[in-house]
Amino acid sequence: MRRCLGFVLCAVWATVALGWTQHAVTLRWLWEVEAARSCSSSEGALLLCQVSEGSSASVSLSVSADPARTVHVAPVSVPAGWPAPSPASGWGTATTVYAFSPPPGSAGRRVEIVYRASADGIPPLDLKLAVEVGAPALPCPLATPAPGGGVGTDARLPWSADRPIGWDDFWGSPPPDRHPQAAAAIATVLAYDLTAVTARDPGTGRWRARPSSLTVTNVMERDRSWALPEPRTAAALAHEQGHFDLTEVYRRILERELQGLSGEGWTAAEAEHALRTRAGEALQRVTARHSEVQALYERETDHGRHAARQADWEERIAAWLRDPGLAPQP
Repeated sequence: MRRCLGFVLCAVWATVALGWTQHAVTLRWLWEVEAARSCSSSEGALLLCQVSEGSSASVSLSVSADPARTVHVAPVSVPAGWPAPSPASGWGTATTVYAFSPPPGSAGRRVEIVYRASADGIPPLDLKLAVEVGAPALPCPLATPAPGGGVGTDARLPWSADRPIGWDDFWGSPPPDRHPQAAAAIATVLAYDLTAVTARDPGTGRWRARPSSLTVTNVMERDRSWALPEPRTAAALAHEQGHFDLTEVYRRILERELQGLSGEGWTAAEAEHALRTRAGEALQRVTARHSEVQALYERETDHGRHAARQADWEERIAAWLRDPGLAPQP
């Protein structure tokens, strides 16, 4: 049983900043959507994005008031069966992040995620993110060798503490719809390969399935990672390495969760099915948190341009690599 999820980080942010003014107060909002195939603003308070079924996505909504006052952002509605978003409040600005994955069978649907923004002294405003769910992306595509072949030309580069990435690992071409502030993007894939062993409890008559072998991987897809020719600085490369390292943190968290799973049933097949279901749920849960933390890393470091915050994040990620239990848990 092989399951995986891929992430293209840094470059797939759709950013839309809009606003309105009423009663001498200006309310502005900023959408940032990760893992969307494309986004566009069709109306003042509506953002339309395309997301593949089964892909992991994250949306960040920041609402600011000028002059500064208390701002509230509260979820109004999400599609049935999707996780519940969290509200946020703050002085001057409120930011909330929502991670989701369009479930199986949702391809071809258009759904809405609605937030209500309000600030002291002005009426509330509903802000909508419309999601057009596309066909599932092909999971775990086969690696594509670089021209010429040979050692080191595998398109999939496993994470290694002894082998940091370099600019020559970014083989892809910048997409035409890239974010104007994005100078590089690293594509990573988090995957697991699990086989099960089943045994019957003679006391209860029920079967239990546990992992008999488990491999959890984190790789950089070099043919989907890209960088502009200039500027290819050491600081920018360190930022991209941080994305790769964050995926490794959550690879270790996922591995720990999968190792402790089991499934039960009245037949061996039922028990294995229960194990497979729980493993898939663990993958979705871990990758949702991973997506949220990646979004926070991108936002707080301003895509790596804020040197002090970048340095702080590098220390934080290094500590999480030493002890993944310190990282935000799913």
